[in-house]
Amino acid sequence: MMKTSLLRMAAVAVIMAPLLIFCPTVTSAATVTVMVGNGGFFFSPSSVAIHPGDTVQWSFSSSGHTSTSGNPGSPNGLWDSGFLNPGQTFSHTFNTAGSFPYYCTAHGQCCGMVGTVTVSNPTPTPTPTPTPTPALATLGNISTRLQVGTSDRVMIAGFIVHGSSPKTVLIRALGPSLTQFGVPDVLANPQLELHNVTSLIGLNDNWQTTQIGGVITSNQVTEIRNSGLAPSNPLESALIAALPPGNYTAIVRGVNNTTGNALVEAYDLSPTSSSLLANLSTRGFVQTADNVMIGGFIVVTQPTRVIIRAIGPSLTQFGVPDALANPTLELHDHTQALIGRNDNWQRTEIGGIITSDQVMEIQNSHLAPTNPAESAIIATLQPGNYTAIVRGVNNTTGNALVEIDDLQ
Repeated sequence: MMKTSLLRMAAVAVIMAPLLIFCPTVTSAATVTVMVGNGGFFFSPSSVAIHPGDTVQWSFSSSGHTSTSGNPGSPNGLWDSGFLNPGQTFSHTFNTAGSFPYYCTAHGQCCGMVGTVTVSNPTPTPTPTPTPTPALATLGNISTRLQVGTSDRVMIAGFIVHGSSPKTVLIRALGPSLTQFGVPDVLANPQLELHNVTSLIGLNDNWQTTQIGGVITSNQVTEIRNSGLAPSNPLESALIAALPPGNYTAIVRGVNNTTGNALVEAYDLSPTSSSLLANLSTRGFVQTADNVMIGGFIVVTQPTRVIIRAIGPSLTQFGVPDALANPTLELHDHTQALIGRNDNWQRTEIGGIITSDQVMEIQNSHLAPTNPAESAIIATLQPGNYTAIVRGVNNTTGNALVEIDDLQ
């Protein structure tokens, strides 16, 4: 019952991948030339194949000939050049598919001076397949929920923009609206900060009031509304930023040092750009019961092999206090089913999508945790929503990090 409750409270957003469109290749209309009476009683070439919209031009080399639609002695009225002199031309554009016989009224029956125009639709070809995107292209959106404290127990979400162009993202911090999902003890007034590697570059407290500064240069309220991702409560926070490639951190705190359960989410608003939103992670203080760490993420477009890690003891080398001594990791799919579990990455727990020992693969990924008490799972995940839950063994508590990386 506890697992079901926790999963229901993990609010996960949906990112829709763009659809590839199947359409015919667009080409310009063509004109095909047929010579008339060029040294004899014939059309040259006598048979041509074209597409709708193309034109046939008959160019007369000698007099006494016509181009007349139909069969010898039976004109059908579609076209008739009449008798033309050498050097003159006659044209007819074919707008529908079909087979169109024609003849010379003077020499069709007696001399077999006939021809055919065959009009057929071009074979549809698919839009060229896009160049495969670099690693992490199919991971989207991290949505992490936990109990936000004060000082070193605030919630910290990290991500990286990879590529050569800016990436537009929407980041939001939710608190009061979580009550509709049954989340207890919500953070009444969450405040959101965005940092790059050196400084604070964006701040918001109450999304309906834009705080100009850093990467925020104009009022964002309308843009947030138009994104379809505006928080449902005015006390919740959101900001939109066009971020150049680099490392970024979103920090969620309670106004006036208040505490409570909150959710931080990062959305990619420019999924077709050449840059990627990658290396999704969240750090916070893991407690017990409903206050464990719940991380949601989405796999889009294609099956993707990922590594998910729960880090605790090794955080101390980065100055993080009260590290979770022994984190365990669970992976659930969109049906809330448990599909993978690990406690101590050097011991694989077979079950669900984990069908063989993973220790060697984790080591070869160069992302193996540095402490044997930390946890990791490798899995090939189909497109869909997934939830990673981090707890402390024997209900222990402490600061921990959940992280998702694409291995492809």
